[in-house]
Amino acid sequence: MEMRRKTIKLREKLQRDGFVVIRELLDKNTTDKLRKQISEVSEIHDADFVGIEKGTKRLWTMPNGVAKRKEFQHIIWNPHITNAVKEVLGENISYLHHNDLHAGYGSPGWHRDSVNRVFPEGSDFDETGHPYRVVRVAIYLQSHAESGFKMGFIPKSHRREKRITKWERKAPRVSTVRRWLIGQKLLTAKSKWVATNPGDVVIFDCRTLHCGGHIRGPKYAVYMGYGIQNHHFDQHWNYYEHIRKDLGYGEVEPSLQKKLEEMNLWPKKQIKKVDEIGHAYIPKLDILDKETM
Repeated sequence: MEMRRKTIKLREKLQRDGFVVIRELLDKNTTDKLRKQISEVSEIHDADFVGIEKGTKRLWTMPNGVAKRKEFQHIIWNPHITNAVKEVLGENISYLHHNDLHAGYGSPGWHRDSVNRVFPEGSDFDETGHPYRVVRVAIYLQSHAESGFKMGFIPKSHRREKRITKWERKAPRVSTVRRWLIGQKLLTAKSKWVATNPGDVVIFDCRTLHCGGHIRGPKYAVYMGYGIQNHHFDQHWNYYEHIRKDLGYGEVEPSLQKKLEEMNLWPKKQIKKVDEIGHAYIPKLDILDKETM
């Protein structure tokens, strides 16, 4: 009964606020191993963060790194992760082809990870036919004390956004003044900043506005995607596999697909390929490094 109450609470919180934080979900052995593996693959080590006073050098990222690199694939079907996702979404979850590895990398501007990113334009914000059940799972592998990093969210922004907030986020001069006055917070929307430690996991609706905080020390992270397959799920998969060619996803390799099928995490229905999605976010070349994931 207690577990059922916890599940209902987490599910309601995700639907209400757009994100949930689950503390101490992964054990130290798992987080230490992931951190070491990211350091080896990226060739970024703790010493590379020395001297950072404010902000981030945006050192390294690998889009699709979890699926691309075999040594990371096990985290996709880690039972602690998949059970947590089931708690907030429901039993019939599938792997979503949207994942990243980070070493120091972050997006300091407020943004969404959904296909449609300008509220309320695009079908991601229309749930009349299909509920939106697409999430990102963020696993941070360092303590807040050593990194200074916090993940920022605008609660409820997956369902609404004030016009003045949209204007504030897009007005360069206003953003410059705002950052000088109050840092990364927004003047027109209340933000929630989450400090994490190894083992903590954040699950968030891809439509929720979020922002990577500044760092002053080592930061390593793993991001993965999951969902309940429907129109929104298939659209998201298509977006990263076929439309965001700048990220170089491509198709899931057969051996990984076979394993996901064995773990009951592969989509049950074939995803029809599309080359164009209405109101999809397509980054301009001059801002690829600011908001691309």
